[in-house]
Amino acid sequence: MAGLLLVAACAATPPADVEIGLRNPTVTLAGTTRFDAARFAGEWRSVACLGHCDARVRYAVGPGGVLLREAGETRSAYRVSAPGVLREIDGDGVLVVMWVDEGFRTAALGDADGRWAAILDRGGGAADRTRAATEVLDFNGWDVTRLRRVEGWQERRQ
Repeated sequence: MAGLLLVAACAATPPADVEIGLRNPTVTLAGTTRFDAARFAGEWRSVACLGHCDARVRYAVGPGGVLLREAGETRSAYRVSAPGVLREIDGDGVLVVMWVDEGFRTAALGDADGRWAAILDRGGGAADRTRAATEVLDFNGWDVTRLRRVEGWQERRQ
């Protein structure tokens, strides 16, 4: 009986400390099955952010279905490895598009390492879509209490 209690006590021991940061790494991160690179392509504005986010981001579909990302001075190329999962071609970065609304006007995405996440918009920043994107970030383990609005996101492209 004592041996059985010892085994039960070991099984009940919580896992080693996990550093949560911006995202709880013990929560599964999932890409949206709705993802479509051609519909996702175009200019987006960051509405809200965790970590460092550029105010404007542009995606374009290149040769062979490569998805090109331009954020500030950074340009990266990605392959879609699964619905909503983008793997950097010349690096080890992985972007996960967790949600996009039916009209591809609002999206929730972040890097798989948990360093940043953003709510992107190109349709006017409707409160219901922003709220839905926030809920998706929360469901995927992001600390949405630290989500901050990105200044100047409402500016029109000049």
